[in-house]
Amino acid sequence: MKHWVGRRVVVHRRDGARVAVEGVLKIWDNIHEKIVMVPGDIVVPFHAIVKIERADMSPSLNSIGYKMKHSIQFDNAVYFRSRVMIWKENSLLSAQSILTAHDAETVTLSNGVRLRKAEHNFVVRSLRGKVW
Repeated sequence: MKHWVGRRVVVHRRDGARVAVEGVLKIWDNIHEKIVMVPGDIVVPFHAIVKIERADMSPSLNSIGYKMKHSIQFDNAVYFRSRVMIWKENSLLSAQSILTAHDAETVTLSNGVRLRKAEHNFVVRSLRGKVW
């Protein structure tokens, strides 16, 4: 079920908490038998999940995207304030970050955090509709 990581999903629950939770699946943890969703780092144990399904795509990110590799791609992401997914290995660090600057080795996010390009993957996604 790790194919859901990084996607906008609806998780239907049976444990008395909210009936359904919608967001981007950030972590699928087989060892601790739980998932973590953003925004809010909502933790849902496996035993509480009834079903996981793809969220309505009308206002959210669609499946068109690319991994940024060249300086001009980073320039464009900064200039157009594009939403960027940030991955470190198989972990989604951020589903929608905005880049404010970059150089040959680092990227600066809108919250001031600097990340090394060599240690992270930056994926630009195109939008359909309004940003949620």
